[in-house]
Amino acid sequence: MIEETARVIGIEDDQLLLEAQTKTACNACEVKQGCGTSVMSKVVGRKFTRFRAPNTVNARVGDEVVVGLAEEAMLKGSVLVYLLPLLAMIVFALLADMLLDAEAAARDLQVLGAGLFGFAAMLVISRRLLSSDDNRSKLNPVVLRKNIAAS
Repeated sequence: MIEETARVIGIEDDQLLLEAQTKTACNACEVKQGCGTSVMSKVVGRKFTRFRAPNTVNARVGDEVVVGLAEEAMLKGSVLVYLLPLLAMIVFALLADMLLDAEAAARDLQVLGAGLFGFAAMLVISRRLLSSDDNRSKLNPVVLRKNIAAS
């Protein structure tokens, strides 16, 4: 289980509206001066991610809670959102490259269009798969406990 600390910023019905600070790997790296990601994080500033989770610990607005996400959910979500669209883009571009005549007008643009179509189509399919009721319950974070040290 991957754990992260989040702050309760609202409560609607039985759901907590949570806000967690987005972390980068820059704080743990020794190459801070030469790293482009470190420079960008300083320019952009702090980022926060907002999400909902069931209120299973009787938390109130302002409380800090520990939220967990199963490793399987993280892996499945990453594959659906990142890997499959990229693979679809490559496959569609290769298929278009093989099927189009070598002397076709604007052949490169057609291959590019096919690749972009494959990418967009797989993004839509991935979103639908992620938003299905069965997957939504498996992929959502859960509140594990209140963070007593922050109180």
